[in-house]
Amino acid sequence: MFCIAGRPAGMASIRTSICAVISVAVLVFVTIVPAHAFAAGGMGDDDEDGIPTPTVAGDFNRDGIADMAMASMPVAGRTGVGSGQAFLTVLLGQKDGSFRQAASNPAIGLDPQSIVVGDFNGDGIPDLIVGDADGSLIELLGDGTGNLVSAGEIAHVSSVVSIARGDFNHDGIPDMAVSDSTSGSITILLGEKGGSFHTEWSFSYERLGMAEYLTAADFNGDGFTDLAVTNKDGEMIEVMLGNGHGTFTASPELRSVKDPYSHCAT
Repeated sequence: MFCIAGRPAGMASIRTSICAVISVAVLVFVTIVPAHAFAAGGMGDDDEDGIPTPTVAGDFNRDGIADMAMASMPVAGRTGVGSGQAFLTVLLGQKDGSFRQAASNPAIGLDPQSIVVGDFNGDGIPDLIVGDADGSLIELLGDGTGNLVSAGEIAHVSSVVSIARGDFNHDGIPDMAVSDSTSGSITILLGEKGGSFHTEWSFSYERLGMAEYLTAADFNGDGFTDLAVTNKDGEMIEVMLGNGHGTFTASPELRSVKDPYSHCAT
């Protein structure tokens, strides 16, 4: 776990908030979902290479029970682009804690890296956006029964490592931040009515070629959504403070560098 040391006492609550959110984010990034656990739902075998499967939770059939959506990888496993077509599998939660696979199984690219859930077209039903290693961002719209239908590619960057969802410009419509290891940048995509997006701006991060992961939350309590950026090893956490207009400012005082002798407050 990582904390920010040597900062004013007034930053304690912000540090605790960042630690808590990053803890959850890193857990999600590195967790491997054992596909065999859902074999009854038609999931198939584990990824033989032990590579994490992008997975999100949501109530896709609006029955009040949590469901899951995950990338079903080709038999060859997640060995990179070109290994075969990947598909989305939706597992609908049941009252007894089991899952039932939804009927739809749309294609989601060759090497999906990140999935986010949100009501992107404003119809009150959870939708998904899947980011592929080739840079494509595919939107899938929910129908309220657990099935999702592809609405096609809504944006394209050089590569996708991680996607964070938040309302960055305070208009009530979900936006996205996408990390791109090929260009060494993070792109901010602002949502529009109907489920489309436009690129607001992008900014570079220090470590070109590194896989950077994102999470969005209001870290400083000003009512605006901020971004935290880290890699899978958690060597450094950068915090970008949102201004409510869709842009962000680096916050050096909230930067966290890995310190084996520190720990987060509990």
